[in-house]
Amino acid sequence: MLLIAVILYIAIAFALQTVRVDGSSMVGTLQNQDLLLASKISYDFGGNPARGDIVILIPPLDPSQDFIKRVIGLPGDVLKIDGDHNPTRVLIKPGGKGAFQVLNEPYLPEPWTTLKYCCAPNGIATLTAPQALTIPAGEYFVMGDNRNFSSDSRVFGLVPRKNILAKAILRIWPLDHFGGLGAGPTIDPLPSSALAIPALGIAALEAWRWRRRRMRNPVAARSAPPAPNPLD
Repeated sequence: MLLIAVILYIAIAFALQTVRVDGSSMVGTLQNQDLLLASKISYDFGGNPARGDIVILIPPLDPSQDFIKRVIGLPGDVLKIDGDHNPTRVLIKPGGKGAFQVLNEPYLPEPWTTLKYCCAPNGIATLTAPQALTIPAGEYFVMGDNRNFSSDSRVFGLVPRKNILAKAILRIWPLDHFGGLGAGPTIDPLPSSALAIPALGIAALEAWRWRRRRMRNPVAARSAPPAPNPLD
């Protein structure tokens, strides 16, 4: 029995680890000082990080510490962050194919107003305009859910696969928030612009009708009669 217990302990220690969240970059999903359980073997048997996974990683610019972020872009994706749209949105061509689609992220805690244009070829945010990035093989684009307060791929660039250490799977503390980490993002088609043309046509038609009615009955078109002259 003692031998079995030791083997189980070693197996669990090898497969799982506890992770303490330090900071507010994942607020919306995780809070500062949350204690998580992470799987160290989720990606060791042929699997790779999936879009939406919350992962523990080594940031490329600071190997002395671990970060916790959400996987947004996968190898082969074409990714663009459009800060000209309100709210800011992530556009993705999954696997680099087809038209851009919108990443739907209901877990974001507030409107996103910083580092909202992306990406340079290394994944770092640009200053004034969205640029499409094709993510190379073996690289991942990650962001914190609290976009206005997160140091992530927009700051340190793409993350190599070897730098992704584990997948967060369960919150174990505080007890009143014990459980899973919520649903990840979905990908939705961009709204069609086909409806814009009929809408413009209807607006032009209504404007033409209004001008025609005004020409036929100019008195009725006034919003109010002219004010009397106080000197009369």
